[in-house]
Formats: sequence, structure tokens, C-alpha cells
Amino acid sequence: MKLFKKYSFKLILFVSLTVFFIVMLSTIILMNYRVSVNEIVHLTASQQQTNLDLIKQNIEEKLRSLETNAVVLSRQRSLNEVINNRTSYYQAYSLSIDFSNSVYSNGALHSIEIYMNDPPTNNIQNPVRYGHLDHAKQSDWIHLLDKQISAWLGIRTVEMIAGEERVISHARVINNARGDMQAIIVLNLDPLIVENWLRSYPNESTLYLINENDHVLASTNHVVIGENYAVSSAIKEQPYLIEGDELVVKTDLLPYEWKLIGVTPYHELTESSKQVAKDLLLFSALLTLVVIIIISVLTNQLTKPIAKLTDLMNHYHLDSTVQDIPKDYHNEFGQLFSGYRNLITRNEHLHNSLIKQYKQHKHAELRALQANINPHFLYNTLDQLNWRAIEQGDDEMSMMIELLGDMLRTGLSNGESIMTIEEEVDYVEKYLKLQVIRKQNHFHYQISCQDSISQALIPKLTLQPFVENAIIHGLQDLKDGLITISISEKNEMVLISIKDNGVGADSFTKSNKVIKTGGYGIKNVKERLNHYYNNKAKVNLFNRAEGGVEVQLVIPKVTNKDEFSF
Repeated sequence: MKLFKKYSFKLILFVSLTVFFIVMLSTIILMNYRVSVNEIVHLTASQQQTNLDLIKQNIEEKLRSLETNAVVLSRQRSLNEVINNRTSYYQAYSLSIDFSNSVYSNGALHSIEIYMNDPPTNNIQNPVRYGHLDHAKQSDWIHLLDKQISAWLGIRTVEMIAGEERVISHARVINNARGDMQAIIVLNLDPLIVENWLRSYPNESTLYLINENDHVLASTNHVVIGENYAVSSAIKEQPYLIEGDELVVKTDLLPYEWKLIGVTPYHELTESSKQVAKDLLLFSALLTLVVIIIISVLTNQLTKPIAKLTDLMNHYHLDSTVQDIPKDYHNEFGQLFSGYRNLITRNEHLHNSLIKQYKQHKHAELRALQANINPHFLYNTLDQLNWRAIEQGDDEMSMMIELLGDMLRTGLSNGESIMTIEEEVDYVEKYLKLQVIRKQNHFHYQISCQDSISQALIPKLTLQPFVENAIIHGLQDLKDGLITISISEKNEMVLISIKDNGVGADSFTKSNKVIKTGGYGIKNVKERLNHYYNNKAKVNLFNRAEGGVEVQLVIPKVTNKDEFSF
């Protein structure tokens, strides 16, 4: 990552540790908040469920009591006589008084309605009302009594002294002996009474009693009776859920297909968790400040050795005084300091060695400069001898002097130790021409070189010692000698072959006289080749089956001086 290459290690370490701690602490606080909220919600929902079950049992008991009261009233003899028109006006009035007393004695009842074929006249102040059966049969709730003898009709509006009032009605059918509907008795339940039932248990939630049509029968939130309450489909499948910003808990009143729903604002449930989270955040801010200070101290201590090493490296000079490198670290930093100490020690040794070599090189250059006086004097002398030979008509001597001068120029070559194979071959050819003249044409030579390697590089005076050795030892007594030189390339290697048709290698030991060029010259070539080519060069000398000696040189093909080991 470019980030780790652009900024300092100290800054990256400090920021990384700080960010890591803050993220970790924030994650812990967030997880703690979520876990505590979920736990509170679960516990609250369980508690709400328990409270709703108790309220449900109380409501179901009171509703069953009301249904039982309807059964008792429908079976009264006086009611049957009024329905069958077997009573006088005063008996009907007495029935109304009796039913009114039932309403007054039962705090849950709001009023009673009786529908029959020939109803008595209503008293507007009486909570017992009569209506014609045909009117009931045309109502929108009569279908609820098609297949059952009693049913809860839901929210209805009744006419009272104070005007129209909403009630929760329960109807029961009264049949004659043949099973035909004779009358319907309707007991109206006061919604305020039902609301009191909901408030009978301490509960911080808002409670809603909803019928099968999702109409509100009663609530503790003063919702208009009969208003539609949108019940989520999800709550029908599970006991509670979080809907919007509210916790909704439900229990079913199965005999009536009603639902009792408790709604608690979500923010009330999470208030304590939020306060705990705030306290944790405050504590975390203080803790973060302390941790940042600790991280800063640790970062400084961890990066101090690196800064020290960097400073030592930036201020290191070969001619500077001895640096104060710490020695009290015994960990990885100690290894770094130890490695740096060894590095500068080796660097100083190398520097001293280079200075020594430089001095030696300068000394050699000075000696070479002094030696140039003699070659210049020699060139001038050879030129004078050449002109003298030309003046005297000795062309052979002139050619020998000219060849010798060219050889000297090539051999000296401004102090260069490396030349191309083409230049090396040219040098050897001049030497051979000189030797042919000196030997009075007792031998001849052949030279072949591939063009692809003519510009390859080779150490100077590599071939001449072998050629000289062949002339001195192999062709000394022959009248028709032959030296063959062939240079070729194979697999990035230069193959050099020098052959003669002389007497063979046994002649090397016939003379007790030590010939430097024949022995020491070849040894010198081998040493130089091993030096320049890192021991990758090969030199082989062996007798040929047809007579004479063959020298084989195998050296790497080099086209750049930088590839040589100087």
C-alpha cells in the first residue's frame, strides 16, 4: 500500500493503534447497547404478555358473565308472555322495570333491547327498549345470527335520553317451540366499563381491545370507539414485534375472535440503555484520552531506535568521527544496530582498500607514463632504421621493421588490456609474417575467424604465446611447417583452435634452456584468462594423431568490458 510508503512509521503506528482502539471501543459500546436494548425489549414484551393474559382472562370472565345474564333474561317467563302477547300493559311495564333493575344492578350493562313482532311502547327514560322484529331483521348485523343463537355484534349506536351513544352489543335469539325466531334480546355493554376493565391492571402501555373487524372496542388512549385500528399482518403470526417506534404485544381472545393489543413507545424502553450508552461514551472519551497518551509513549519508545538508526545513517561519513551506536538493545533493534555496526566496519575496510588500490593505480600510471618515453624513442629509432633499409634497397628488412613497429603499437595500445578478437588476430598475423620472414619461409599459416565474433572482446596477447610456442618448439627443424588458427562460436562461447604439424609436445623437454615465452608465457595466459573470466575459460594442449600439437581455448563470448572481472 502506498500509505505505508508515503508516511512515517511513527505516524502510521500511532494512528493505526488509536483508530483500532476507538473502533474496538465503539463496537463494544454499540454491541452492549444493542444487546441491552434487545434484552429490555424481550423482557418488557414477556411482562406485557403476562399482563395482557391476566387482563384477557378478566375480560373473558366478564363477557361470559354477560352472556350468562343474557341467557337468564331470555328464559324469564314474564318475557315470554310479553313476546306471546299474553300480558296486559301493566305486566309489560313490570317487565321493563325488572330488566331496568338488572341494568342498574349490573355495572357493565348500558341498556337492553328487545325486538319482537308486537313490541310495547318505549319509555324514553327506561334503559330497556323495544323494537319490531322486522326492523332487526333488516339491520346490518342480523347475518351474525344466521347460524348461531347468540353473537357479539360489535359497535352499535343506540338512542338514549342524552342522544346517540355507542355501545358494544351482544344479541341472543329467542325461538318458539317450532324453532322459529320470536324475538331477539340485545344486551349493550358500556365501552367505558370495558376501558375500566383494561385499566384494572397497572400497565405503562396503551391497550386496545379490537374485534374481528379490526374496530376498536375500547382503549386506554381515548380513541374513538369503533375507529379502525390497522393491525400489522406480522403481529398476527407472532406474539410481539417492533413496528416503527413502538413495541406491539398481542394476545387473542379466541372465543370472540378479538385481540388485546398493548403498545409501548420504543423510546421509553431504550431510555435506560441510551443513558448507559451516554455514560459509557463519556467514560470511553476519558479512557481514549488516557490510551492515546499511552499509545503515544509506546509509539515513541518503539520508533526511537528506528529514528536513532536513521539519524546515524543520514550523518554517516567516511571521514567522520566514530559514531555512538547503542549497545544496550538485545532484541530485533539490537540486531539492526549490530548489523549497521558491521556494515560501516566493512565499509571502512573497503574504503581503505580502495584508497590503497587507487594509490597503487596512480603509481602504475606514473610508471606507465615514464615508460612511454622509451616506446616513443623506440618508434622513432625503428622509423629511422626503416628509412635506412629502404635507402639501401633492403625491402625485407624494411618490412620486418615495419611489422615490428605495428606489433609494438598494438601491444602497448595506450595501456588497454582488452581488445577485439579482430585486433588480436591482426596482431598475431603481423607476428606470423615477421616470423615467416625470419624463418625464410620454412613455414606458412592459415587464419579463419567467423564474422559474428570479430568484435567480441578478448584479453590482449592471448594467442601470441601459443603461436610463439608452436614456432619455437614444434616447427624448429621443419622445412614445411603449417600453423592453422580457427576461431568460431558455439552456444555463446568462443572456440579457438591453434594447430601445428610439428614434432609434438615431447620436444618441450629436449632443451635444458628455459624459454620464458614457451613456459611462463602460456602459464601467464592461463592465469589471465581465469582472472578475466572468473575461472570459466578452458585451455587444453594435446598432441595431434597426425602429428603436431593442438591448443584449444574455450572462453565466454563477451561484448562489453563491464562483464570482465578487473
